[in-house]
Amino acid sequence: MEPIPRPTVPGQARTEPDDGSHLGPPGSPRRPLAAIAYGGAPPGGAPLALRVELPWLGGEAPAERWTVPEEPRVSRRGAVALAAADAVAFAVVELPAGAGDELEAAARRAFDELLAVTAGAGYPHLLRMWSVVPRINEVDGGLERYRRFCRARAEAFEAAYGAGFEWRLPASTGVGSPRGGLVVYLLACREPADHRENPRQVAAWAYPACYGPRSPSFARASLGPAAAGGHLLISGTASIVGHASVHPGSLRHQTLETLRNLRELLAGRGAPPGRPFRHLKVYLRRPGDRTAVEAELRRQVGERTPLLFLQADLCRRELLVEIEGVA
Repeated sequence: MEPIPRPTVPGQARTEPDDGSHLGPPGSPRRPLAAIAYGGAPPGGAPLALRVELPWLGGEAPAERWTVPEEPRVSRRGAVALAAADAVAFAVVELPAGAGDELEAAARRAFDELLAVTAGAGYPHLLRMWSVVPRINEVDGGLERYRRFCRARAEAFEAAYGAGFEWRLPASTGVGSPRGGLVVYLLACREPADHRENPRQVAAWAYPACYGPRSPSFARASLGPAAAGGHLLISGTASIVGHASVHPGSLRHQTLETLRNLRELLAGRGAPPGRPFRHLKVYLRRPGDRTAVEAELRRQVGERTPLLFLQADLCRRELLVEIEGVA
């Protein structure tokens, strides 16, 4: 996820592009595949561009892009926009998200179409997903909107993949926006990824029934195939041990617990010392928490790791911070 360059401000060093977004072998050419802009930033800089209604709180430029070695081919099928390269494709769906059953119907349509279009185009293996659900924590028709979304997503995966679909689930992030529609976007590959779980946590798809009628459908991380860059793509990660949220009310301890979970995912990767993370994206429920979280992250991961801060509602009301990344 390489930041789209910003003009250099006098007296401020320009951030060097990071190679965590390049979905190709090291040293291969870089051509834009997709760009995502946050808040009021203008989308652009890639064949497939979208804006996500999450306010940018600082860090890297308020946009990101994914690159590939060759010129991608762009098409639209139904509600899905698809940018396809040799090894990988980026797909996005944006749909109105009404109340109650309308949100579930939109989520089911989004995943049904994304899975059908990517598989039909020759990319049957998911690598990474992101979902932005408006008003994610509101109770709507007796059920939280996130839980409605999770039910629709699980039903779509089960319909597409059948029994045992859980083992094909990729890394994912699901957060909430204050307004706008449902936005789901993903990376899919021709070759399978290696999906991984965290021994400190219960697999999300195996959560007990107290978390909703269907469990969240994602893996904790996905290691991409060599043809797609071979990066470890880490899901949105929070202060959860086992299946329970820990350290409610403590921003610092939630941040530290989240970093323990991130490091556990790196433990089996043989990451080199010094700078294991290519970049981290940080979602904060409260905008005013950015300074404290950034200071803690700098102490823990160093000054050179690129950070991007966004405001978002998180999947559990007690969670204050969620972090995803590329290693």
